[in-house]
Amino acid sequence: MIDKDVFWVWAQHAFGEGSPKPWHIHNTFPGGLEGFYRAGAGEWCRLAYISRQQIESLRAFDLKAAMVRLQFAAQMCWQLLTPESEKYPPDLRNISDPPAVLYMKGEMAPLADAPWVAVVGARKASEASCQVARKIAHQLATAGVVVASGMAPGVDTAAQEGAMEAFGRTVCVAPVDLASPYLDRPVGLCRRVAERGGVLLSEYFSQRNPAQGGFHQRNRLLTGMCAAVVLVQAAEKGGTMLYARLAAKQGRPVYVYPGPPDDPAFAGSRALLAKGARPVESGWEIVEENPGWQRQGKRAAGMEASPGRPRRKPPRQAGQRAQGALSDRPPPGAPRPETPAPPGPGQPAGQDGGLLALLEKELTVEELSARSGVEAGLLLRALARLELLGRVERGQNGRYRRI
Repeated sequence: MIDKDVFWVWAQHAFGEGSPKPWHIHNTFPGGLEGFYRAGAGEWCRLAYISRQQIESLRAFDLKAAMVRLQFAAQMCWQLLTPESEKYPPDLRNISDPPAVLYMKGEMAPLADAPWVAVVGARKASEASCQVARKIAHQLATAGVVVASGMAPGVDTAAQEGAMEAFGRTVCVAPVDLASPYLDRPVGLCRRVAERGGVLLSEYFSQRNPAQGGFHQRNRLLTGMCAAVVLVQAAEKGGTMLYARLAAKQGRPVYVYPGPPDDPAFAGSRALLAKGARPVESGWEIVEENPGWQRQGKRAAGMEASPGRPRRKPPRQAGQRAQGALSDRPPPGAPRPETPAPPGPGQPAGQDGGLLALLEKELTVEELSARSGVEAGLLLRALARLELLGRVERGQNGRYRRI
């Protein structure tokens, strides 16, 4: 019996990556793609949506060639996902042009039941914007959300780093094949994602460098597989604005970091906010607008639910930048919370009071875990709660300190 994946590989090669026709044939032709293959060229010629050139491609690339691709993918330890696969990102089946085949490195199972959010933005982002992306992704990951991005320099890389610093789960979608040297940029990102249990996805079997239109095809996957899209630093023209158009077409909510009011690098961000995009400056704002996400994410990760957080303040107006945008600290002049005494007998260092006492100086999660004896995942949830309350601050270097 022939593996059904072979027909998807055959159709993707013939019609090209990004084509909606394999999905259309699967849903409308009797017997799906296998029935279409066995019908042969005589029947294909009768279909108005199949061109003469595509018929030639369908005839030239046979099932034996498709099987060779399957064998090569297995040798490379790539998993193959089609719309009929259980591990195929479910939201992709709801877009108009889902990929016929996705090649994957990593393990999808732990991610399948958690909400996914794309955190994307400018390649040449300012350091301040990268800090924002890193912070938003860190907070989303702490809440159990899977952070997805496109592996580009700038905002994409910062988002992946923020999620990994939170020991969160990440998905990277590439505009090239998974063996391409292009993935060595930014240096070491792919390796770190793989080491932290993340997933690498590509629609391409053999594409060494991004092709014309390749980023558009990749971007539709990112927005299509995610429950929401966060944009950081969108210029008036550029690829970041494309994410917004794709998300709107696919019915995905768009959150936008406003940035400085007069900075031309954020002209696109301001335009999106004027059209109804939601302003956001922290990951907690997004999670709290979607209360089911945190429970869903925690269940998928096998973690207990964290204590409830206080309701967030009302949304800011478009273009309004909050005080302390990178830290969620209390506004200037607000009374400082009393600092608890160091933990005494019977008080575990992992409780809030003990954590604050340990944070007399900046420490990483790993250093806190070593000093307190508390598992890193539990510490992150406690730190996230204290950060929201304005008791601690996470610095650019990933270290926490008491405010």
